[in-house]
Amino acid sequence: MIRHIVIWRLNAEAKAAGQIKDIALIQRSVASLRGAVPGLLRMELGINQSALADAADLLLYSEFESWQALRAYDDHPLHEELRALIRPLRAERRVIDHEI
Repeated sequence: MIRHIVIWRLNAEAKAAGQIKDIALIQRSVASLRGAVPGLLRMELGINQSALADAADLLLYSEFESWQALRAYDDHPLHEELRALIRPLRAERRVIDHEI
């Protein structure tokens, strides 16, 4: 099994008024991936609750059957939609892919 973890820090505009801009759209986009991507076993979106200065804002935790399934997800049209939503909001992105 492959774990794919993505962590984002969002830009100031995306976090205006203490809320994450377009969070409902991001949540729906993540939900649309579940059951639609072959080999995707699990996917969760985490929204940070910590007030620490070095905390990230969003976390995407997912599990895939194989490296091949992860590569297929990378090119999936629904994943492209998620990228399009988050890319303009992010200030920083970190990724970890590992096999368990």
